[in-house]
Amino acid sequence: MAINFGGMFDNVDRVVDPDFTLVYEEGLDGLLRSLTVSQFKQQTNNMARSLLTMGCEPGDKVAIYMRNRLEYLVATVALAKARLVHVNVNYRYKAGELAYLLDNSDSRCVIFESEFADTLSAIRAQLSSAAYFVEVTDDNLEQSWSHSFDESVQSGSGEPLDIERSSSDQFFMYTGGTTGMPKGVMWEQGVLWNMIGPNPLTPFSPAPQTLTELNVPPQGGKNKTLTLLPFMHGSGVWSSLASIGYGDPVVVMRSKRFDPALTLATIDKYGIANATIAGDAFAKPLVDELEANPGKYELATLKGLRSSAMLFSSRNKALFLKHCPGLTVIDIVGSSESSASAASIATRESDLSQSRGLPMHLTPAATVFDENWNTVEAKAGNTGFLAVSGAIPIGYYKDEEKTAQTMTVVDGVRYSRPGDWVEFQEDGSVIFLGRGNVSINTGGEKVFPEEIEVTLRSHPDVADCLIIGVPDDRFGQAITAVIRLGSNAGHDEEVFKAHVRQELADYKVPKHVLFVPEIFRSAAGKADYKMTTDYAVRILEEAGKGG
Repeated sequence: MAINFGGMFDNVDRVVDPDFTLVYEEGLDGLLRSLTVSQFKQQTNNMARSLLTMGCEPGDKVAIYMRNRLEYLVATVALAKARLVHVNVNYRYKAGELAYLLDNSDSRCVIFESEFADTLSAIRAQLSSAAYFVEVTDDNLEQSWSHSFDESVQSGSGEPLDIERSSSDQFFMYTGGTTGMPKGVMWEQGVLWNMIGPNPLTPFSPAPQTLTELNVPPQGGKNKTLTLLPFMHGSGVWSSLASIGYGDPVVVMRSKRFDPALTLATIDKYGIANATIAGDAFAKPLVDELEANPGKYELATLKGLRSSAMLFSSRNKALFLKHCPGLTVIDIVGSSESSASAASIATRESDLSQSRGLPMHLTPAATVFDENWNTVEAKAGNTGFLAVSGAIPIGYYKDEEKTAQTMTVVDGVRYSRPGDWVEFQEDGSVIFLGRGNVSINTGGEKVFPEEIEVTLRSHPDVADCLIIGVPDDRFGQAITAVIRLGSNAGHDEEVFKAHVRQELADYKVPKHVLFVPEIFRSAAGKADYKMTTDYAVRILEEAGKGG
């Protein structure tokens, strides 16, 4: 029988020692809470049964509106057990954005954290589908219009549900992309498992296809996982769900801000084996903390550092490996709309001298096409966009036009095109260039921001940066670097232009360089190119450099 999430989690409940600790919640004050297999089983089964008793029916959508905390995983697993469809909510949304997502997803129920009660209350009456609300609270103050999460998980026998599940049960992941309103990516659980189920240290390996192949150890798994990304993003919640499916413990970081010192201390405290980050947005603060405190952190148990959502520079990889010699760094190119299309694996023995980054190898499911959907020959210098077959989603919920644009059939094979562009190297590997939908057209040349960003981040004075295009009377768009400097770094823009000029063609050298205290990014480190562009245009116009 193909994998479905509800059956997979029931298998953990059934096989693993009931006293084995499966989920830890760590905060600034240390261990806040934990759940054994027995407790996790009871809470998830009770919550699943409560949602069905409340009035939800299999196939209904249920939105989860909270930060990273223990209850997010309990709720997500409960949805799978009840055959309800997970809908993620960006907790940074304002009222209008929240209303759009809840209505667009047809969410029947909203499980929310009390911190966001006011925002939800302001739009509750105008929601067309939401009939039930479940509040997660740290005290006894609950909204009169909501059910209690605590009562839902504590009330009941905790016995497994008598329900027939399917690998075609769905899981929604809403993605903001770089433009437009959020769109719900529809995944069948069996297909999604093929993407998230492989061993994290061997991303090209197939996922187990049966519970027998999953081979969950009765004593519980030994590979503790720490996910630093918000659960509201795919890479965050999926890596944690996969770990639980294998019977491996998960450590949840409960903090409103990313704290590199706390993160490194937590890795040592729990003996973390695998951690998930999003490129330089997380790696740079971590290596800065390591460099500033040599010998403070052992990191002896950390075997795998997996990065997705954005690449991180060779310099930061090298620094991580310097402080953690037994580490393997796995860099994944993927998206909410497809499985991994390419990956690189770095160890201490890897050559990380290229500022453009370690060449990546295509996964077996990936093909490089040109803009006319002709296959691009794997010849040095050839460029094209990546498309992935195999483990890909059904499409976008209630958006047939966008689905048709992204999911394309070529020679009888269905592909997902997330938009990543690459350039072939001599050995058939590829260098990741960036997303086509944020490319810059300058003087007729197509330039990908991430290629320049990776180069700039290799400079020791650059803490973070984004590359955008601003309107230019002569070239159409002018390449503009927006840089957050490291401490004690100088503000000489010519230094950074010269650094790019050493590595890339002259037309890729930024015309403008702006210095900012913070880069516009989401909580998961995802770049906000629109906000950055608006900011840069305003600053340049005020300085008389626009147009």
